[in-house]
Amino acid sequence: SVMGKMEYIQGRDWKYNAQKNFITWKNGSKTILKDLFLYPSDPDFQSLGSTEYTDVFIDESPEITLKAFDILKSRIRYKIHDNGLIPKIYLTGNPQPGWVKERFVSNEHGDPVKLKANQAFIKATVLDNPDPEFVRLYTKQLEDLESDYDRARLLYGDWEANREVLRPFAHNYDENVHVGDCVHNPKTMTMVLVDFNVDPYCANIFNAWRDDNGPHCHQVDEIEFNSGTIDEMAERIKTAVGSAITSMYLGGDAMGRNRTIGMKDNKSLFQRLRESLGISKNQIKVVNNPGHGVSRNDVNYFLKHYPFKVSRLCTGTRRDLRSVEVDAYGSIMKKNRSDVSQRADFLDNVRYLVNTFYKTAIKKHRKTGKW
Repeated sequence: SVMGKMEYIQGRDWKYNAQKNFITWKNGSKTILKDLFLYPSDPDFQSLGSTEYTDVFIDESPEITLKAFDILKSRIRYKIHDNGLIPKIYLTGNPQPGWVKERFVSNEHGDPVKLKANQAFIKATVLDNPDPEFVRLYTKQLEDLESDYDRARLLYGDWEANREVLRPFAHNYDENVHVGDCVHNPKTMTMVLVDFNVDPYCANIFNAWRDDNGPHCHQVDEIEFNSGTIDEMAERIKTAVGSAITSMYLGGDAMGRNRTIGMKDNKSLFQRLRESLGISKNQIKVVNNPGHGVSRNDVNYFLKHYPFKVSRLCTGTRRDLRSVEVDAYGSIMKKNRSDVSQRADFLDNVRYLVNTFYKTAIKKHRKTGKW
């Protein structure tokens, strides 16, 4: 269709090889068509590793992973220097949460991202299409969408549209109730829960105490960084908890207890982290990871009945509590890491907190109504 509008004739100006998925042009250049789906058998996109390109265009870019984008960007070097060219990568896609929005459009507060000098964001909607008949018909289709969220992003190009969460994991979470100003008090009980993902590495920091008004639990801080190490996580935790390092409790992802391939000393992740922190074995509190269904019941009971608050500065945790969904079987949806609503890393740490430190208290409260 596009070739025809440009008056290019197949066989004369261009040829398409359907078996090898590339287009050869009259001047000898080639357009290579690639699949950027994240296959479990190729998590590092080795399929792109031996290829060189002159420039790149990615369609539906919010649907691929950041890893795919970064690896592909590193491949733009074919005859660049020979021809005095500037490497270019062009992305298109519909508004949706994820790395494209976070990197090029706006942050979680809706503030525009400060782009680098060699970057540009161009907002375009159906109204920018030069075909008036197409605009009329397609606009009518989009206006008839039942979902306010889909209509806002597809018709109006609204990157700040709020996605409907059909089956929220934390259905008892209420920002008006659970969000406030929370300050770390090292003189009260400090709990650090860690999720051992590679990207991102996450930790939630909680304070717990009891006073004349009863028990309290506040999340006072969160830690997140990419491509991290155990030692870097230890330094981040030390900075966050300060003098509480000698009395804090460390828990989290029970998978961190497994012996990990690639470690020369073959020690578990928690052992390594404990040594880097310089804390005692008695400060490690790790139990088996909770099942999603039971965990969902306990977390929502905790949210409804316990005096729990999250610092307004913990935007990642607040996002997870708002947006993470479960499937029809009650399992957390985590398949698409490019979708922030399916990452759940900070939510997992809230789950570990409840399962490790409040499981017994929840059972007691269900029977007696007392904490």
